[in-house]
Amino acid sequence: MAGADDFLALQADFEEVLASKESKDSRRDCILQHFSKLDKNKSFRIPDFDKDLDWLNVSAPLQFSHDGSLQGKVVVLDFFTYCCVNCLHVLPDLHRLEQRHSLQDGLVIIGVHSAKFLNEKVTANILSAVLRYDITHPVVNDSETSLWQKLSIMCWPTFVIVAPHGQVLYYIVGEGHSDVLFEFVELALEHYRSQGQISPHTLLPLSLEKDQQVEAPLSFPGKVHVGPGPDQLVVSDTGHHRLLVLDRVTGVVQTIIGGKEKGFQDGSLQDARFNSPQGVTSHGNLLFVADTENHALRQVDLSSGQVTTLAGTGAQGEDKQGGNPGPQQPLSSPWDVATGVSPGGEEVDVVFIAIAGTHQIWAYFLKDVTWWKSKPFKAGSCARIAGSGNEENRNNSYPDKASFAQPSGLAVSPREELDSLFIADSESSTVRALSLKDGSVKGLVGGDRDPKNLFAYGDEDGSGIEARLQHSLGVALLSPSGPLLVADSYNHKIKSVDIKTKQCTTVLGTGAPGHVAGGDSSSVQLNEPGGLCVDTQGQLVYIADTNNHSIRVLDWNTKTVSQLPVIFDKENTKPQEIQLDSASLVKGIYLPEVTLQPGANLQFSLDLKFAPGLYGNLEAPNSWKLSSGDEAGQKFLSSLPTDVIKGRLHPDAKSHETLASLKIADDVTTSSLILVLTCQVFVCHPDNSCTQQRQQFVQKLNISPSGIADHVSVAVLEVS
Repeated sequence: MAGADDFLALQADFEEVLASKESKDSRRDCILQHFSKLDKNKSFRIPDFDKDLDWLNVSAPLQFSHDGSLQGKVVVLDFFTYCCVNCLHVLPDLHRLEQRHSLQDGLVIIGVHSAKFLNEKVTANILSAVLRYDITHPVVNDSETSLWQKLSIMCWPTFVIVAPHGQVLYYIVGEGHSDVLFEFVELALEHYRSQGQISPHTLLPLSLEKDQQVEAPLSFPGKVHVGPGPDQLVVSDTGHHRLLVLDRVTGVVQTIIGGKEKGFQDGSLQDARFNSPQGVTSHGNLLFVADTENHALRQVDLSSGQVTTLAGTGAQGEDKQGGNPGPQQPLSSPWDVATGVSPGGEEVDVVFIAIAGTHQIWAYFLKDVTWWKSKPFKAGSCARIAGSGNEENRNNSYPDKASFAQPSGLAVSPREELDSLFIADSESSTVRALSLKDGSVKGLVGGDRDPKNLFAYGDEDGSGIEARLQHSLGVALLSPSGPLLVADSYNHKIKSVDIKTKQCTTVLGTGAPGHVAGGDSSSVQLNEPGGLCVDTQGQLVYIADTNNHSIRVLDWNTKTVSQLPVIFDKENTKPQEIQLDSASLVKGIYLPEVTLQPGANLQFSLDLKFAPGLYGNLEAPNSWKLSSGDEAGQKFLSSLPTDVIKGRLHPDAKSHETLASLKIADDVTTSSLILVLTCQVFVCHPDNSCTQQRQQFVQKLNISPSGIADHVSVAVLEVS
């Protein structure tokens, strides 16, 4: 029996004959004759899967053996690795193939995951990718690439079509061959059905992973952006195919853009549809969005409430030059965006785009601009500005001769600072710098001197090329001059790069995936963080902790980490000052009225009582505050330090907290006053959703020499 190399030589001879067939009928006859020849010679039978491999989307392993579950089926093996954008590009083809030919028709598609990066060998990480990309066919983790080697596979993606009796029929290498894939699969089904070899009633032990998951407020958030307002944060809720605008202090959702179902549709914020959006940035009230799997650049006008497509057709493009009007210009997997100023401009006039699919940096021009070497571009056009389109780690003084490898993150330093566009180049595991002055491309950290070596990855702090990253996906500047923060995704870390010395240092993450929550940054764990951004003060770093379905917040000054809750709640969460003529106007819970003597001590405490199954989100901004209910109360509180009248709550399951201890002045002149205690608690539910509960308590005080000397007012908050 021939081996894989012999079979591939046979296929090369067959393809030479097939290429001479011009009509559809002649191609059909040639392919069917090829199948018959293979059936007769039985030249190369598919090796079976190794035992003890981990399988996803099925409850038991699948086998090609004589009595195995794949007998009687035409099988398409998809050799992929989940970091590879080319592998992602063929998933829609496989989905259409599955829709056209069901299991009962005799077709089985199996994803054979063959890892490039060490992080991709872990089944739990492959599971996250299966869920993220909505893969519903069986997937096997061939972590040691055993079948890859037996079949002499050379690159991702590669399809291998297998007959119902296990004979290998055809290899298809690379993306962009969906017509050939459909042609060979359909003819194989026809051929073997006519021979009675298809077993339509043989069932697979399908058990979809997505059906076993608990819904969460976020699903694989890819990127974050501080803006458009100073207290707002935009989150790409990638797995839910939408954008969320949050209050970045409380996490309350202010605006939802798009819906949970994927699509490609302009219109209102509610009607618009996206497909796995990633990068987002803003200018004024405009958001610019890398709508990755729609291969489009979208604009969200928060003033008018409208979403429009600026560039891209909704289908994957192969153009590596561009220059067409935006809606007529095909794009290929835009992954991140950033606004900037053209070489001759004075204000924001360009949106930079990391085009992962063709390994280039493009730009959408908001105005007529003059680019490097006096090249003009019209407003509304979209074009390549750097990158040859070859997948390489090639630096060069000429931007069109430089090469990138799946650029996935962007950060701009303005002209008055570094005048550079920093790029997280994921497949080369590097960070690169594109000069906005002259277009030269230089390496900052990571990678190898050989531009074709895309396997120079690891997890090493160090300077320049000595540093090692693993599939870096995001970058953000702590200040316009640095340092540069890097989402070192497959190392589950955030790293900091001194731009002058090129020194790269770990600041967050242990190197192991996990979800160790807030606290000291040395112990916090992340899981494939995909993006990050920094607030305008350069203090708070917001991290899209992608596989943990959460947003983490790193305080750069204190090096502590918390988690930002995502609250779908229409209430205003900021405690408001309450102005009253009388206590009857306050909508709250009344505490027992009390009479105190001058010089008395008044203490407020809180008892929290959670309904079964509920618990407090300890990382959220749980808080309390005393405000005035009348003029006398306002005067009293204004004489006290701020930290005495407000603070944080720590809502444990059985929580009793002392909040404020106040002293009534000995020379107080008022006879009564009203204080209002506002408590804000973020509550977690069994379905992983979070809500906010806000309650006000009203305390009326009378002041009299005959009053008591000390009193504790106990507020009880029933959390439900």
